[in-house]
Amino acid sequence: MDINWLRTFITAAENENFRKTAEKLYMAQPTVTAHIKQLERDVGTQFFRRAGRNIVLTEAGHRFLPHARLILSSYDRGTHDLLAWEQGYKRKLSIAVSPLLAASILPYIIRQFMEQHMDVEVIVQVKESKEISEMVEKGEADLGLLQMKPVQSLLDVQKIKEDDVICVCPHDGGDLESSPPIDIHDLFENQTLFTYNHPEYWDDLLSAIHAKHHKIRTMVVTQVHITKRFIEEGLGFSFLPKISLHRELMEGRLLEVKTPGLQLPKASTYMIIREDTEENRLFQAFLREYFSY
Repeated sequence: MDINWLRTFITAAENENFRKTAEKLYMAQPTVTAHIKQLERDVGTQFFRRAGRNIVLTEAGHRFLPHARLILSSYDRGTHDLLAWEQGYKRKLSIAVSPLLAASILPYIIRQFMEQHMDVEVIVQVKESKEISEMVEKGEADLGLLQMKPVQSLLDVQKIKEDDVICVCPHDGGDLESSPPIDIHDLFENQTLFTYNHPEYWDDLLSAIHAKHHKIRTMVVTQVHITKRFIEEGLGFSFLPKISLHRELMEGRLLEVKTPGLQLPKASTYMIIREDTEENRLFQAFLREYFSY
């Protein structure tokens, strides 16, 4: 039995279409058909039947699918472990991290950690904060870094950082020294406010804004990096964690706007773990020194 036959079978079962399977696996459709026929011949049963232009699993196919997934998963883990061993890794640390952190502080943190612990293989999975909690709880990641406090009671949760949230708007191309300061009231009256790009502080912030500004135009943009791009293009303004704006502010692509009378929130970064492993302790100690929490 060829491991590629199993990979083709699983993909076909998930897509119920040989053409889509071929596209997903970057192979010709006749190759997909050949893999399925070879697997069926090897096992001695039929796994699919035609349903118009699509295919559906037979009863035998349904019964074999979880075993195929288990075999393929075991094979992939084994080859990955061998490759890691050949590269000198003795331990592994899987980190699930939110997009905001992945695009801001994570590269520096990972580089520093790997320089100190060259025998630890670091695997980074970029996920939304809600997904990170579930991954750590299920054991799909050893450690999570995210922007919202998880509700799962089995996790060890530590707040490792608080960052200022600031108002930012696009640079208008003028001279910063001679231009008058940007009026936050003018932004609220004439510009679109991009909201909910951070999972934790927007409900309270919008309530505070509505108490002072009754007519504001908003647009939900759920990713920080997309929000920044929209602002740079002059489409509106937003309130973002300062940690995510270092380069844009330094290069003058975005401008910080003062907000007198409006108390801005903090953006928290949390670390979550489920099991107290040696690799987790190493990374926790590193973060504790890095953030001094």
